[in-house]
Amino acid sequence: MLVNCYYYAPHNHTLLASHMRHDLERIAEMGTDIVSFCVQEGQLSNWHQQRIRNAISLIHEYGMKAHAVPNRWAGLVAGWLDGFGRFTLDNPDTLIQPIGDAPMVFGEMVSCINNPKTRAHIKETLRYLLDRYDFDGLIWDEPHAAACGCRFCRELCAEEPTELWYHECFATFIDEMSGMIKNTNPDAVVSVFVQPFQRMMLETFLDKAHVDYLGSDGHVRDPSHQMHRMKRTIFEAYEEFQPVLEKAGKKSFYLLEAQRHRDEDLENYLENIDRAFALKMDHLMYYYSAHEMSLENEDRFNEETWTRVKALKSGVSVSS
Repeated sequence: MLVNCYYYAPHNHTLLASHMRHDLERIAEMGTDIVSFCVQEGQLSNWHQQRIRNAISLIHEYGMKAHAVPNRWAGLVAGWLDGFGRFTLDNPDTLIQPIGDAPMVFGEMVSCINNPKTRAHIKETLRYLLDRYDFDGLIWDEPHAAACGCRFCRELCAEEPTELWYHECFATFIDEMSGMIKNTNPDAVVSVFVQPFQRMMLETFLDKAHVDYLGSDGHVRDPSHQMHRMKRTIFEAYEEFQPVLEKAGKKSFYLLEAQRHRDEDLENYLENIDRAFALKMDHLMYYYSAHEMSLENEDRFNEETWTRVKALKSGVSVSS
């Protein structure tokens, strides 16, 4: 099993190299294979670029691989920072346009994957990343695909565009971009995880040749436990998706969703953590730290999580 730490965006914060070394030493000692962090569109060429290089170098220094997580590129994927990228704001004509309606300028503001401007932007941004940064892989985080009635979709589709047709267009393009990654670095690892309700999206990726690992994220909680932001549990996602992945011969990838947990969710998280880490998969991703808890509870959350991560590789059984 590959063990992947979602370190979010260390280059965005005022972390000294010594502080990152402290974190990465701990992450490596837990048996982590990969450290992944988010990269926004504009960061590749602005003052963040040296910070990105530094983060990659430090990850490699501790013997781990560094994976990029594109963040809100044209609104097509999720990631660390909520909001909109510069491309989306500068090119409102690319926004998805539900059939018969005006472009969607609210919510997550997603550009249409079939718009030539969107495709060119993603290709150019990815090429820039591949040419200038020594990442070992890439994760497409929660692809945002929706049925779109713009003229480019209508011109491409012989009939009325459907949700399934749009998902196929999206998955095919992501696979093409993943192939571009492989052509640059044949050893690069490409992973995709969809949201737990997106079975249709997951199924469109099953036959894509350049996606190594495929799966979903999901909350580490009991299905009956209510949170301020609800997402299906990792157990529900695993139960539905894992048989599909196994039947297709696709390697599985799951993110144990914990970032949105608050103080009132801690006990339920701890009641379910062992069951979550016991799920059989090929590639597991965990958060290095929670971000919505008090200091006291965050410390407990982190220590309990890190103990389970270490046990994955050591084989030592633990319980909360």
